[in-house]
Amino acid sequence: MQKTTFTLGEAAELLSCHKETLRRAIKDGALRAARLGRGYRISRIDLEAFWTAQGGGELFGETVGEDQPVSPAQPREEKRRKEPTGPRQLTLPTS
Repeated sequence: MQKTTFTLGEAAELLSCHKETLRRAIKDGALRAARLGRGYRISRIDLEAFWTAQGGGELFGETVGEDQPVSPAQPREEKRRKEPTGPRQLTLPTS
């Protein structure tokens, strides 16, 4: 079973950034989150959409259903640029 919602701390750990960075993104409207008590919950879909919008690659990988991962796509025949793997440091523009 896959995790579908993340706390602010869990999301920050996944993206290798500080919780305050994500709080600012939520306040600015760049990241959707639900307020639950004093904390936030961020859906898997919203977190991945935010990460992709910031220029990050695939965060969780594609899945079908709940337990069946999709086989990775075949590499294109054209020459592909090697991308660094894993999350990179996240920076947001200041107002």
